Amino acid sequence: MVQAVENLTALVTRVVASGPHPRLAGWDLLLVDVLDARPVTGYADLLSRHEGGRLELAVPSERVADLPPGTVIRLRAKLAGGRAMAEKRPPPGLFVVERPG
Repeated sequence: MVQAVENLTALVTRVVASGPHPRLAGWDLLLVDVLDARPVTGYADLLSRHEGGRLELAVPSERVADLPPGTVIRLRAKLAGGRAMAEKRPPPGLFVVERPG
């Protein structure tokens, strides 16, 4: 059995599109531009390679309800089962939404 690597990356993203996640109830699937990606001390960094590109990112629905394209989100995310996922319960101040305009 292969053991999952504990990983976490700090991301700054810009929402391109969003919608309900097709397989995870209570989650949305965002298409985001990755503006910045930084390692988190003590964790493997598996998402920095997406900096400057686009990424599909699963995020708990209550955190991103009705966010328009162009919204910037600062968050931490991990790679799980080959998919990027935001922290389900991030520490205070580590999930920040900046609406456009």
